[in-house]
Amino acid sequence: MTKPKPAGLACVLVLVMMLMQGCSTMAKIPLIRDLPLVPRAEEETGPVTPALGVGTIAVMPVDIRAGSPDAAKMIREKLAQELYFKGYPKIPFEMIDAALADARKRDEAAAGTMVRPQLIGGMIGVDAVLYTTLLEANTAYRYVSAPVTVRALFELRSVRTGDVIWMQESRAADRDYGVTKRSLELGSTKLFEDVVFAAVKQAVDKLPDGPGMR
Repeated sequence: MTKPKPAGLACVLVLVMMLMQGCSTMAKIPLIRDLPLVPRAEEETGPVTPALGVGTIAVMPVDIRAGSPDAAKMIREKLAQELYFKGYPKIPFEMIDAALADARKRDEAAAGTMVRPQLIGGMIGVDAVLYTTLLEANTAYRYVSAPVTVRALFELRSVRTGDVIWMQESRAADRDYGVTKRSLELGSTKLFEDVVFAAVKQAVDKLPDGPGMR
């Protein structure tokens, strides 16, 4: 019987030692099941505003508590525009105003009084009615500046229940500068329109998107 050569024995011993070292190293590596659970990173998104279940909105004339009819008209026009951008179809003001006049005649209500949303909704076939109250709209002329402030309350009521399903009060302000009162008046006129639009957009941005955006 031939005896193994010393060189062959040495090679075998080296292989055995390498295998033992490898097994020892592998034993130190944690299994996947032993690894700590790392939560998956979620997309950074803002809070989702729940839908109102409303497809069409009638924008009523603005109730003026302070300010001018011009400011009220600007608010209503901007509201219709911003609602359209949010996915709500435009309801013609002529249709709304005609229904409003007819409803007041039926209820023998005075001009300026709020007409029930159920009545308006049934007449023009909308899901909700948006009432706006102009609380503040003024320009104060000072020595070299003219601060402009607009504040309004927006209430959306269901035509089915008459309940308020969304409400938001917004306030926007800015300041114009000029050397003379005439220059302040000219500058603040354009600035006033910008502030009105800012107050409307501030509120409508918080309204859930309409069906046209889904």
